[in-house]
Amino acid sequence: MSTIACAIGLIVAGLAAPARADATGAIITSSVRAVVFGDQVPFAAAVTGDPACLGPRPIELDRQSAADPDWVPVALETTAADGTAAFSDTPTYTSSYRVTLAATATCPAVESEALSVPVRVRIDSSLLGSSLTAGSCVDLAVTVSPSKAGQAVDLLRRTASGWAAVDELTLDASSSASARPCFGWDDLGIVRLRARWPAQDALNAPSSGPSLAFRITQAPWMRRVSGVIGDHSVSVAAGEDGMFLYRHADTSPRAPASNEKLLLSMALLDELGPGYRIRTVAAAARVQGHVIPGDLWILGRGDPTVGPARLTQLAGEIAAAGIARIRGRVMGATTYFGRDWWAPGWKPEFRREEVALPTALTFQGNTAGGVHIQDPERRAAERLSTALEERGVAVGGEPGAGSPPHGLQPVATVRSGVLGGILRRMNVPSDNFIAEVLGKLLGARRAGPPGTIAAGSRQIQAWAARHGVEVTCFDGSGLSYADRATAEGIVRLLWAADDASWRSALRGSLPTAGQGTLEDRLAGVRVRAKTGTLTDVSALSGWVWSRTSDEWVEFSILSSGMPKWLASSIEDRIVRILASSA
Repeated sequence: MSTIACAIGLIVAGLAAPARADATGAIITSSVRAVVFGDQVPFAAAVTGDPACLGPRPIELDRQSAADPDWVPVALETTAADGTAAFSDTPTYTSSYRVTLAATATCPAVESEALSVPVRVRIDSSLLGSSLTAGSCVDLAVTVSPSKAGQAVDLLRRTASGWAAVDELTLDASSSASARPCFGWDDLGIVRLRARWPAQDALNAPSSGPSLAFRITQAPWMRRVSGVIGDHSVSVAAGEDGMFLYRHADTSPRAPASNEKLLLSMALLDELGPGYRIRTVAAAARVQGHVIPGDLWILGRGDPTVGPARLTQLAGEIAAAGIARIRGRVMGATTYFGRDWWAPGWKPEFRREEVALPTALTFQGNTAGGVHIQDPERRAAERLSTALEERGVAVGGEPGAGSPPHGLQPVATVRSGVLGGILRRMNVPSDNFIAEVLGKLLGARRAGPPGTIAAGSRQIQAWAARHGVEVTCFDGSGLSYADRATAEGIVRLLWAADDASWRSALRGSLPTAGQGTLEDRLAGVRVRAKTGTLTDVSALSGWVWSRTSDEWVEFSILSSGMPKWLASSIEDRIVRILASSA
């Protein structure tokens, strides 16, 4: 604002009303509206009225600081013959100024109205680095004057809609702070940062530091990944500590294939914990002494690992409970899970070739002689009958299966191994049967029995949604060609897993190089990842250890429309680049 504009509205103290042409007064103006700490404030003063009282005459500049309510003199000058004088001051805090003239024998004392001058803090900021690659960090230093020790400064970043706060820094005893912001794939281009002190006391006005600009470019390894992808139909996302390092078509929904098992594993671990053990219970309507007068029921609750050893253990527990005779039959319960064995997007031959009937009470993977069976509950009852008789427990009738009556009381219970171990048995070989049994278990736990494939898939979707990721699920195994996920979404869910107490259990459940579905792949690379394979569909998602950053890098690679050997080759080359350079 101009000196003339600043002077508008200033009322000359000492002028009486009505004003007289010879009345003496004074005005004070400045050519600046506000200053930054350390800068001088120029003032112009003028005595008006009676020409005989204009000058030369002593005139004093007084200051009232925001830190001190008293008026104190800061400068003394002598007016020129025309009544003008000039001053300057370097205030620390926001202040008000006035000029005063003492009375003489012929001229009255004069005091101007006060002029307020806000004083903004000075922010000195610097950064190390002017041209950086994605994945790099800068060292930012900020000092605020006058001292604002213990207060905060905001770190701002320029966005399309203006300056936005991205961090808050606390000033130390020397009124300084530092930060090390890092930048990823989404920051490619010119980045502008600045520090701002929002007013936290009445001493100074808020202020912002200079804009610090630098360019983020692609690292050489990123260009190599792009070269590997070429024009193939591949989605890639890779990130570290919540920041994307590389992205290519990563928001395109694709069939995840057996990467669905990775999502199922996360939802199960979050619901049950890695140490959860699945019960299998022997129960009866009543027990009379050492005799069960009716049937003994085996109640499965979704343990996909039940086999002869587990049922032999259950027989031992029943005998240890004092049971000597079962007058009825040993019966396998066919309830708790629905007997559904299909999902949208499955090929008709999948039930015969890819996944056995997922039941709550399983027996030897629900497979006999390489064929998927439909009576696992009866076979489990048959094995328990034999094991009981081997222990001297008499069984009256032939084993069978069916829907148990209500009101059964537990006689004995056995438990599976820990969930973390079961997930490893699922993920390393990519076992579809275990996945669909565990998916039904998840559905029964969250929505109540009967557990179904559809109920389990809805819970996977719900878990992902709670972490801000949209997926489309129709099963737990990933056999469905209608399942959809994005590489971006899978990486975001891996970040959520990184913050969970069960992170190590999830990572440990995945194959490493040379194991399971990664046999003959990625030799020498420290990786934990889940594969996925359907006709013309391939996926690989998980963690790879970066030798550059000494950190795990989360990644997801989803592809379609190419033979498996080609897709696997692209996946492996990308993972090797991430391992050596990211």
